[in-house]
Amino acid sequence: MFTSLLEGMLVGLPFLLLVGPALFAILQTSMSKGFYSGLQLALGIALSDLMLMFFSYFGLIKYLKENSTFQLLIGLLGSIFLFSYGIYLFIKTKNRPIRQELKLKINWLKVFSEITKGFFLNIMNPLLWISWFAIVAKGTEAKTEHESIAFMLGIVIITFSTDILKSYFANKISIILSPSVVHRMNKILGIILVICAICLCYSTLTM
Repeated sequence: MFTSLLEGMLVGLPFLLLVGPALFAILQTSMSKGFYSGLQLALGIALSDLMLMFFSYFGLIKYLKENSTFQLLIGLLGSIFLFSYGIYLFIKTKNRPIRQELKLKINWLKVFSEITKGFFLNIMNPLLWISWFAIVAKGTEAKTEHESIAFMLGIVIITFSTDILKSYFANKISIILSPSVVHRMNKILGIILVICAICLCYSTLTM
């Protein structure tokens, strides 16, 4: 089982270089709201990845992947979500203090909102569903149930760990930048997310 865990971690390593909406969201959140907010977003992404992998393992993804109506719905909802978030980043004018999250009292509503945002930001991508289905189907082939679970956990461990590092360094970089620079970077990330939304919508409609 330990071998399967290591195998999953190795499979997760290429995700270090993966560039997508989730990466931009982690960078933006960490720079604007701080490391712990970025960490919460990364946790939501990890939970959605884990759920998609388990769905893939038990065959549900295969059924949904063959349902064209479901693919269209997820793709369009994902496009709307990314587009709305991108527009929000572009037009918002207020910059929050980077260090404001260091409080004795935790705002659980904000924690939940960041985790939820990360979860839906990741899960609303039909291309990700297809990718996880292919990876899990191949990686769990000829493995026992315990080995398969270890394999999937290995992937999530390495992807979540790298997302934490991305959030940490993005926050460290933002500390030395002026608020105006961070604000401009938010606008750029907003534009990138809008472009991602348009590409996702196009790929959904033509797939």
